[in-house]
Amino acid sequence: MAVYDAFVSYSHAKDKPIAAALQSVIQRLGKPWYRRRALRVFRDDTSLSATPSLWPSIEQALGNSRFLILLASPEAATSPWVNKEISFWLDHKSADTLLIALTDGELAWDNTVGDFVSGEDMPLPPVLTGRLASEPKWVDVRGYRDGADARDARFIDAGADFAAAIRGMPKEDLLSQEVRQQRRALTLAWSAAGTLAVLIALAGWQWWEAEGAKRSAQRERDRAETNFGIAKSASDHVVFRIAQDLRDVQGMRVESVRQILDTARSMMDELARAAPDDLRLQRSRSVMLNEFAETYVGAGDLTRAQSAADESLVIARKLAATDLGNTGWQHDVSVSLERLGDVRLAAGDRAAALAAYEEGLTIRRKLAAADPGNARWQREVSVSLEKLGDARLAEGGRAGALAAYQEGLTIRRKLAATDPGNAGWQRDLSVNLDRMGDLQLAAGEARDALAAYEESLAIARKLAAADPGNAGWQRDIGVSLNKVGDVRLAAGDRAGALAAYEEGLTIRRKLAAADPGNAGWQRDVGVTLVRVGDARRAAGDAPGALVAYEESLGIARRLAAADPGNAGWQRDVSVSLIKIGEVRLAAGDRNAALTAYEESLVIIRKLAAADPGNAGWQRDLGVSLERAGDTRLMTGARPGALAAYEEGLAIRRRLAAADPDITEWQADLVVSLYKLSIVSDPPRAHAALREALTIVEALARHNKLTAAQKNWPQLIRDLMAKLPPEAVQAQ
Repeated sequence: MAVYDAFVSYSHAKDKPIAAALQSVIQRLGKPWYRRRALRVFRDDTSLSATPSLWPSIEQALGNSRFLILLASPEAATSPWVNKEISFWLDHKSADTLLIALTDGELAWDNTVGDFVSGEDMPLPPVLTGRLASEPKWVDVRGYRDGADARDARFIDAGADFAAAIRGMPKEDLLSQEVRQQRRALTLAWSAAGTLAVLIALAGWQWWEAEGAKRSAQRERDRAETNFGIAKSASDHVVFRIAQDLRDVQGMRVESVRQILDTARSMMDELARAAPDDLRLQRSRSVMLNEFAETYVGAGDLTRAQSAADESLVIARKLAATDLGNTGWQHDVSVSLERLGDVRLAAGDRAAALAAYEEGLTIRRKLAAADPGNARWQREVSVSLEKLGDARLAEGGRAGALAAYQEGLTIRRKLAATDPGNAGWQRDLSVNLDRMGDLQLAAGEARDALAAYEESLAIARKLAAADPGNAGWQRDIGVSLNKVGDVRLAAGDRAGALAAYEEGLTIRRKLAAADPGNAGWQRDVGVTLVRVGDARRAAGDAPGALVAYEESLGIARRLAAADPGNAGWQRDVSVSLIKIGEVRLAAGDRNAALTAYEESLVIIRKLAAADPGNAGWQRDLGVSLERAGDTRLMTGARPGALAAYEEGLAIRRRLAAADPDITEWQADLVVSLYKLSIVSDPPRAHAALREALTIVEALARHNKLTAAQKNWPQLIRDLMAKLPPEAVQAQ
């Protein structure tokens, strides 16, 4: 039989006060008046006698405990004692009996990976990574780390979460039992006081009555405060859980999301009206609104997302203004600005997103400068730089994006070097390298891009090898393999590209098979299949390419049907249709090719019209128009081909002018000019080819032509030479 109901594992450097307060609450809740405690909790400061054999005594206490309560914090995560205690527990007990009280740092459960999200301020010991089959019971008590009063109503409510779990009863029942026990104790006390009053001289009874009234009033205040604390904690839990869980529900109607979140919000608003001066409650509202904004973005309701993000920022600014020295509240402002930037970027308002990200970055730079040794602040700066780079790139500012990514990369290299065992920092570095590679590849710097991708891949492989059960690390390998394959294929290394793609496909098929309901894993398989098809087609295996493309299309159609409002799923359908059309056309099946291209064109027109500033959608539209023009030309519809080519050319001119450094867009423009020359009269054809030649010669001078494009200048000259003399004279 267990001696202890629970064992408390914590960092003695920081968490002694809160550990003592939490132990007191857990032991006392629901305690009958005649017992010393309801539960027996082991905490080494109170339960462990001085002994030369410290660990054996702790080991014995662990073995004689039913539950383990971990006070999670960055200090606990690095404590060898805490790691040893958790390791013993996992080896000898069930992870289901592990409870977590978060005293500092950040915790977030990733349902996709089946583990807590790792990061710079990860408060869990490394030994816990990958050891939890499902999200364990955990409660946020960060607001009490610097001082926890065991009589505080909100802290009592937090303790009730643990006490209820240990006692195997609903929290509501425990709290009701606590109220009953308090009432019983008060009844006994009042009975004793009444009996005593009979024995007292008549002159003393008025004093007792006054004291009784005072105690009664205090009891009502205590009860009201307790009820308020319970309601606040419950609403926090329910509101945040609803907001987060709704993001994972596929196909839910936007109106349903609105109704659920409106109901949840009304709970918090009622509490805010009841306690308008409670700053912690105001902060909870700000954080809640940030969560709502993210959920609304996922649901496609950008108007409500914007409203929630704006209101969150207003609250955060007011709180920060009340205490300029409170770094936590200053940081909250930067978080709200970041969320607002995300919403505005999703809405296509790139200038506003950029402004929000820049202001958030300014705040984080100040926090980092004031505390240079704080790794968390340094990482926050790198996150803001990443967001800023994304926004600049979306606006076409490649140079500005590159500068932001480069600065962020420098920070992340330093962080990763100071703590090579920190998986979160290593992954941050990997993500940054991928972004750098993307920019370099778009600029035609294939060698630099490949170096960045391969370094990122090496990091991903190490992380996955250290934790084979971590699905997130496995997916990262797949992402990097796709990127490496892209560069190799562009360089003409078809075998190397196919090997990279197929390795990535194997990884992604396993992930998708392990979780068939995960739309993200399914999409990853579809995206990789397209790349496999590209490599097979480049190697001359058209039938193998068609098989890959058609499987990819099937996945994309299923995802798009499940969530018609998801632009990404719709685009995937369009891409697969184009690929299938290309193979069909090469095989001589013009009608099948035209059918695929026209369907793709309808889809991408809608996407481009919905977000005219999205360069990706515009480029996709250009590709679809080009393919449709090719097929129309082959079927004899020359005017239709000319119309498609001209529309596509106009789009590609705009893209190339917006960012001349993106080699891919320049190459697209060359292709459109060539296509136009095919269906134009000689003078117009000559003008188009001359413009194309000017572009490719400039690319060649800067060594930005791929292996497959090296012969473009000569091909264009040959075409110009075949035009009749009057075409040149007309110029």
